[in-house]
Amino acid sequence: MAFRSVDEILKPDVRFRDLYVVENGAARLMDLSDHHAMIAGINLVGTAPQEVRGAFDRARSALVYAYFDYDLLVVGEIQSFGAFELALKHRLNGRGGASKGTLRNLVDRARKVGIFPPKPSAGEELSDPIEALITLRNGMSHGTSEIHSPGMALTVLDSCAHAIDTVYPP
Repeated sequence: MAFRSVDEILKPDVRFRDLYVVENGAARLMDLSDHHAMIAGINLVGTAPQEVRGAFDRARSALVYAYFDYDLLVVGEIQSFGAFELALKHRLNGRGGASKGTLRNLVDRARKVGIFPPKPSAGEELSDPIEALITLRNGMSHGTSEIHSPGMALTVLDSCAHAIDTVYPP
């Protein structure tokens, strides 16, 4: 979508125009409060540090604002992955510790110390939720014109929340 004029920025993105919710057995057009409620329903329940929670909330905020600019779904998803990576860095390197290491290296280290189960065998990687997150993150972070649907963006946010809660359980 083209950069919007100031008169247009607070109008819902046209790509939300045909999205519906079902309420009391009847379908109706989705509005901002519906969109917000779906995102607000995805939370961290573990003991993640405030820096990780802040990064996760930035992801949620970007997804809320995608109601006005659909392309922000990508920003929200990438920030979700960033919050997950930050959680691993804090847990494995200590808060304020070295921040080097790719997401792959961090996940492999987390598997070695028992935070995540062992990596699945070849051909079964995408059945593992952590491997699926790495695949999705790499696809988005290395340049793509793809924009996931709001439902897919919510799935990514929820999956990252579960992964962060695994790193920092309740």
